[in-house]
Amino acid sequence: MKTSLEKSKWLPVFILAVVLMILYNLLGNLSRVTSEITRFLGVISPLFYGVLFSYFLFLPHQFFERLFGKIKVRLFSKRARLFSTLVVFLLLVLIVVFAISVILPILFTSIVDLVNGVPGYLRLVTDFVDDLPDDSVWNTLNIVETVTDSVGDMVNRVFNAALIERLAVGVINFAGELLSLLMGMVISLYMLLERDRIAEFFLRLGNAVFKNEKRRSRVRRYLQQINKVLFTFIASKGLDSIINFITVTSILLIFDVPYALLLGIIAGVFNFIPYLGSLIAVILISLMTLITGGFGKAIQVLIPLLIFQQLDGNFIEPRIMKSSLKISPILVIIAVVVGGAYFGIVGMFLAVPIAVIIKQILNEYISHEEQPDLSDEEEGQAEGQPEGQPEGQPEGQPEGQAEGQPGLSVQAEKLQQGGRADDGRVGVGGDGPSAGKDDDNEY
Repeated sequence: MKTSLEKSKWLPVFILAVVLMILYNLLGNLSRVTSEITRFLGVISPLFYGVLFSYFLFLPHQFFERLFGKIKVRLFSKRARLFSTLVVFLLLVLIVVFAISVILPILFTSIVDLVNGVPGYLRLVTDFVDDLPDDSVWNTLNIVETVTDSVGDMVNRVFNAALIERLAVGVINFAGELLSLLMGMVISLYMLLERDRIAEFFLRLGNAVFKNEKRRSRVRRYLQQINKVLFTFIASKGLDSIINFITVTSILLIFDVPYALLLGIIAGVFNFIPYLGSLIAVILISLMTLITGGFGKAIQVLIPLLIFQQLDGNFIEPRIMKSSLKISPILVIIAVVVGGAYFGIVGMFLAVPIAVIIKQILNEYISHEEQPDLSDEEEGQAEGQPEGQPEGQPEGQPEGQAEGQPGLSVQAEKLQQGGRADDGRVGVGGDGPSAGKDDDNEY
């Protein structure tokens, strides 16, 4: 007995020593570890893109699946998910062909013209400041000279003898990323088509790993919170960003603003940053219009942009995002600043959903800890409700999931409770006339 106690006493010390040795070796070879991690992320990037595209394509896929499910022709209603996947695939092909043949050439021309026009725009700003009084703040603080020197240094660093080499490397990397994107699109289609089997696998894996029902229920709630955040930022925010891109580009084309397509893409991309993104996009577009078209045209463009941003923030976006994540502006600002400081532009966009996921998980954990301790039988069965079913929630709908959001399918939930689909398969992947009717809580 004493020997076993001594072993149990020294076991944590031994584990801590092993962990410290591993951390020491990792820190000593940090560059190699970082390189290997980067290489691994590059290898699995098609899977990562597949997950992103599957979230983004879920809404149109669900729409077509419901549409085919309502058709009285047995061939379509029985294979609603298969036909909806084919329609989404054809739309993807058309979008990719249109982007490569139409949008990319215009975008490339706009970037080249903008870069070539930078010296001329700097001269316009310099001439404007030279006409100001000598005691103006622009001349007193030497703002123009500072900006001109900074832009000149940036141009010299970018356009030098190594430019051709960087362009060649960039073209190769772009081709690799384009191939990964295409593979990700194909993977996403398979994920949408087989999402019930994927849900079944993870349910079985969760049941096998987490034997305790309370712990399994908590992990499921955490995953549902992550699913909710990802769906909101990828699917809902992505659709709203497309609306922003089309509307802003149309406004700029109406007023004949140069680089309309490029500025519209900037507005759509920055829309992914809550609160700050739309404001930054409007400021950048207004400044570019002021430089290229003058003060009058800048005011003409600014007014409809502000009107559209108000309409989008108060009417369009709330209807697309049926459930609000209640993101604090302070949290957004901190996340954007920290993400941008450490990881640049990419960090600015990824920091917000990561921060919201951490916030949601912490809120779920705090809420759980604040509840009184209940036994396994009592927890989740208050007032005669099924175990793990919150009060007022329809049976069969996962907790924390709003209507229309992707989640675990109804029949996959039945599997967890010991049930099976009538035909021995999970989901409604076109194996019955009810295909497409139970998809509100899928994925």
